[in-house]
Amino acid sequence: MSPTKGLTLLNGSQLSNNIALAKRIMTGVVLGCLLLQLAACSEAPPSVLGTVERDRLTLTAPVGELITRVNVVEGQQVKAGEVLLTLDSTSANARLALRQAELEQAKAKLSEAVTGARLEDIERAKAVLDGANASVKEAQRAFERTNRLYATKVLSQADLDTARAARDTSLAKQAEAEQSLRLLENGTRSEQLEQAKAAVAAASASVAIEQKALADLSLLAARDAVVDTLPWRVGDRIAAGTQLIGLLASEHPYVRVYLPATWLDRVKAGDKVNIRVDGREMPIAGTVRNIRSQPAYTPFYALNERDRARLMYLTDITISAEGQDLPTGMALAVELP
Repeated sequence: MSPTKGLTLLNGSQLSNNIALAKRIMTGVVLGCLLLQLAACSEAPPSVLGTVERDRLTLTAPVGELITRVNVVEGQQVKAGEVLLTLDSTSANARLALRQAELEQAKAKLSEAVTGARLEDIERAKAVLDGANASVKEAQRAFERTNRLYATKVLSQADLDTARAARDTSLAKQAEAEQSLRLLENGTRSEQLEQAKAAVAAASASVAIEQKALADLSLLAARDAVVDTLPWRVGDRIAAGTQLIGLLASEHPYVRVYLPATWLDRVKAGDKVNIRVDGREMPIAGTVRNIRSQPAYTPFYALNERDRARLMYLTDITISAEGQDLPTGMALAVELP
């Protein structure tokens, strides 16, 4: 019997049943696919785009000087404390030498004030006092003789006045010599000692300032970092405040994303998030470190027809240990909790 004749043996009811069964199977398949798609959509958490960032360190010129040495190149890995660039120190060395000389002078004056008068000065003052005493005795005897002669009318009133003035002058010089000797024997006043000590302290501070200024002419790396920008060369004369070197810290990378305003009440500092990186199957753990209080306009890569007018909040996310090797500037996605 031919196939055509076999098909004709099927009656109308059997054909209808087969068609209905096929429709039910197709409907079930379509519904299953839709359910799977809906489940997948409901299970996928929302995410935001971001980039890997590291702290930027900027080294500027403390003074306007000539660059005498550059020890690094762009892209070089440097260690904390390593000398990166050096400026001319001729003027700084001269200023430091001047301040050190002023400090030595102040110390010498303080030592003199503490030691007091020399023995030779005291002996000299005693000799002056002895001379003043002798002058007083001579002037006193001369006055007494003049007074007696004046009483006998041999000398005039003018002669008596001259003798009296000479006596008084010698007495004054005697008093002056006595005070000079006492001044040397008593030593330096406490106020003068305090002034000398203050002068030494001021000179020491000036030396410390110049030493710091000299040390600042050698620019050091404050942290382990990579040289990002180095626009200057040996021989360039730069102005004070000019950026000399830009560094990117090697350690502690973080992710910077823009958090939609609608998620501010659900994402807080300290929350755990998953970081998705292209090429890695497993997500990297992260912790929300900071959410800016001031909003920013939506960045270009997050714009769409629905959210153009919405504000975004800059957010920093700390990366766990397994993501410390991520390169700076790498784009990735952060799943919101």
